[in-house]
Amino acid sequence: MLIGRLTESLEDYLEIMYRLLQTQRVVRVRDIAREKNVKTSSVISALRRLDKEGLVNYKAREYVDLTENGRNLAFRIYQRHNFLKRFLVDFLQVDPETAEKDACSMEHAISITTLERIASMSEFLSYCPEVETGIIDKFRDRWLNHLNTHECHCDKRVEGECHKHDGVEGICRLASLKEGDGGVIARIVADEAMRTPLIQRGVLPGASLHVVDVNRSGEMTVRVAGETMRFEKRQAESVLVWSRDRWSDGNGIATMSEPSVSRTLADVTIGRSFRVRKLTAQGEIRQRMTEMGFIRGAKGRILREALLRDPVEVELSGSKLSLRRVEAAGVIVEEISA
Repeated sequence: MLIGRLTESLEDYLEIMYRLLQTQRVVRVRDIAREKNVKTSSVISALRRLDKEGLVNYKAREYVDLTENGRNLAFRIYQRHNFLKRFLVDFLQVDPETAEKDACSMEHAISITTLERIASMSEFLSYCPEVETGIIDKFRDRWLNHLNTHECHCDKRVEGECHKHDGVEGICRLASLKEGDGGVIARIVADEAMRTPLIQRGVLPGASLHVVDVNRSGEMTVRVAGETMRFEKRQAESVLVWSRDRWSDGNGIATMSEPSVSRTLADVTIGRSFRVRKLTAQGEIRQRMTEMGFIRGAKGRILREALLRDPVEVELSGSKLSLRRVEAAGVIVEEISA
């Protein structure tokens, strides 16, 4: 039986029984009720359903046992839980209590494809000889512990204005952008009190944005992935952006005339088709995009994304192309039926 066919609650019962059987010879209804913190009547109802599915052997006032199929399913759920919790704690430095709750939710819903990718990342970070020694410690010490600073993982500081970074588009603070400027969110550098609400609002790395308005006090109206948001000055100071040239009408004149339904190519999800409406990039990037075929009316489809969503693979007029997200954010498109 595939994980996810049963309800999360029933799968939890199987996992609890499996875990109890690791330390005791038999399982009683009251043992399960204590572990799940529910009444025995709830446990009995669940066990009857699991018995009908052929996953447990249960008769009133007797011990409960897993069938072969039940044990197999419970083992897989249990292993998922342990792996995901270890990944959250060891790699992402999530506190154990939170990791326990998150793993319990994830184990039921995560697809085998995504689980395999996470397993591959774990293997890569742990065992690949080309991975720099102590990379996880550096992630914790140089990145997680400095989310409220302007330090990046290479120990360089982001100054006030845009600057070149590894020879590509510059990184700057959202607060330094003007009306009509845009780019792709790179990072949020703020304490937890400010960072968490921004993330909850959907201000996440890889999302495109452009500035609609900036008032005298520094408050900004910004469209993030097509949704309009207000940013206080301190919030705007905390958002780092991979910048691109000003949105323009092709003649270097800033404009906000694009209808609200317009999206950038960076916002189109995997598998969706699109039609190019306009290029907002300038200079060498604009020339490169034009040469690749991103001209008004050209049709394409998003094929896939890299593990960290950058780059993006696109099919355009029969050709497969690879774009960085900051480049894709410079293409205004409309989604169309395939």
